[in-house]
Amino acid sequence: MTEDDFNALCREKGYGDIKIKSYDPDGYDPMHTHDLSIIGLVLEGQMTLEWEDGSTTYKPGDICEFAAGALHAEKTGPNGARIILGFK
Repeated sequence: MTEDDFNALCREKGYGDIKIKSYDPDGYDPMHTHDLSIIGLVLEGQMTLEWEDGSTTYKPGDICEFAAGALHAEKTGPNGARIILGFK
């Protein structure tokens, strides 16, 4: 999926605030929530989202989406991650 395709998907799903964020290598952000729903496309590196019932690792081209208030932790790989994110 290209960035243009992702931007179109965000508009289709009602995500208006779109930005690219870079994450440091081997980063860890413990369990937390966000006030907004989030959709993300991994552009580079990898990001693992840990949930109360397991975890999923996302690599370039993978998309994740979760609702506001979803409890999760974020962990990056040895090369960090660059992700385009949409918020609503």
